[in-house]
Amino acid sequence: MPFIRIPKEEWGKVWHALIAAGPTSRVTMDYVYAVSEQQIRMLRRKKLPFELVELPNGEAQGRSHG
Repeated sequence: MPFIRIPKEEWGKVWHALIAAGPTSRVTMDYVYAVSEQQIRMLRRKKLPFELVELPNGEAQGRSHG
C-alpha cells in the first residue's frame, strides 16, 4: 500500500479528491496517508501535488510527484 504526504498548503484540494476516489487512512500527524494505487493514478491525472514517502518499516518509494 502506498503512503503519500500532502503539502499543507494544498491539503484541502488533494484531500477532497482522495476521499472522492476511495477510502484513505491517516498514518501520521505529518499529513501522511495510506492510499490505493488507483488514488495515486488519479492524483497524477489531475496533477495534484503529493509526495510518495517511505515509512520507518521500509514501505513505499520516497519520490516526489505532482
